[in-house]
Amino acid sequence: MPESTFAGIQRRQIEITIGELWLTDDHFIRQGIIERLRHLISHADPGMDLTQLSDAARAELQELDLLRG
Repeated sequence: MPESTFAGIQRRQIEITIGELWLTDDHFIRQGIIERLRHLISHADPGMDLTQLSDAARAELQELDLLRG
């Protein structure tokens, strides 16, 4: 089943948020962004295709231990 438009938008939001994470080195700002990522992922459409994330984004989410299964 193809990914819904809504799931695609959510996936893009996650990618953009990871980009924000890479742009800061402030600990407290990073923690806030990580919490936002955790929230985005936990409320994402179940049909979101995580294989569509960039390799770098997937690696970052794995490093942060935020990827499901």
